[in-house]
Amino acid sequence: MTDSTVRATAYLQVQPEMHWNKSTHDTAAGILGAKIVASTQGKPTKPKPGTVEVKVTIEIPKGAFLPLRPEAVVVIPADLTSPHPVTVTASDPESDS
Repeated sequence: MTDSTVRATAYLQVQPEMHWNKSTHDTAAGILGAKIVASTQGKPTKPKPGTVEVKVTIEIPKGAFLPLRPEAVVVIPADLTSPHPVTVTASDPESDS
């Protein structure tokens, strides 16, 4: 973190979106997607059943709180869903052109 950036940490509770066929629910093929069903600033004391907790820390420039509204999609590999920090750098696609 530098003097021009700030960090924010959240705990996401992620729930799988399952295939309608219940016979595939015990396999990876039965998972069609995922959705964030809750987020908290601290580790949840009562996580929702069937969810996975993911601790996410983002570092963004202080200038992002000015007129721009940043948005990013972050892909987290399965081996990083343990309590290891993930560093992500976001850029404004408008300024890349």
